[in-house]
Amino acid sequence: MQSRPSPLLTGLSRNVVVLGLVSLFQDLSSEMLYPVVPLFLATVLGAPMTVIGLIEGFAEFTAAILKAVFGKLSDRFQRRRAFISLGYGLSAMSRPVLLLANSWGFVLAARLLDRLGKGVRTSPRDALLAASAPAEHRGKIFGFHRAMDTIGAVIGPLLAIRLLAITDNDYRFVFLIAVIPTACAFLLTFLVKEAKPEIAANQAADHRPLITDHWSLIT
Repeated sequence: MQSRPSPLLTGLSRNVVVLGLVSLFQDLSSEMLYPVVPLFLATVLGAPMTVIGLIEGFAEFTAAILKAVFGKLSDRFQRRRAFISLGYGLSAMSRPVLLLANSWGFVLAARLLDRLGKGVRTSPRDALLAASAPAEHRGKIFGFHRAMDTIGAVIGPLLAIRLLAITDNDYRFVFLIAVIPTACAFLLTFLVKEAKPEIAANQAADHRPLITDHWSLIT
C-alpha cells in the first residue's frame, strides 16, 4: 500500500515550503536586531531618542510605500522571483553596514536598505505564493507561511538575549551572528521557481465568476 500525504501537507508545493523557510530565517535575523539596535544607538553611539524614533519611523515608511510600487512592477513584468531575490539580497547587504556602523547615519542607511528590501520583495512574494497553490488551499499556504514567519520572530529575540548575556552586551557580535540567517534566506530564494504562466492564469480565472456573480446582483 502506498502511503498517502498528510492532509495538513496537501497543497504545500516546493515554492510554498521554500518561501516559508526563507521567511523563517529572515525574520529570525530581523527580530534579533529589532530590540537590540535602539540599545546600540543609545548606549554605544550616543544617539538621542528623537533620532532613534526617526530612524525607525522613516525605515518603516519606506517599506510601506515601496510594497505598492514593486507589487505593480512585478505584475507588469510577471517576474516574481527576481524581485524576491533582490529584496532578500538588499536586506542581507544591510547587515554588514550595521556591523561596521560608527555613527547613527550608518545605522539609518542600514535600516533603510533593510526596509527597501522588504518593500521590494513582499508583494511579489505574496503573489507567487498565491500562484503556487490551488485556490482551495490558498488559506492553508498563507497560514503555513505566516506560521514559519512567526517561528523566526520568536526565536530571534530569544537568541539575541542569550547572545548578549554570554558576551556581556556585545552588540556587534549579535549583528555578526544575524548575518548568517539572512544570508541563508537570500540563498534559499534561488530554489524558488517562477510560477508557470498557465497556472497564474488559472488562479486569476478562479475569481472571474465571483466578480460576475456580484455584478449581476448589483445590476
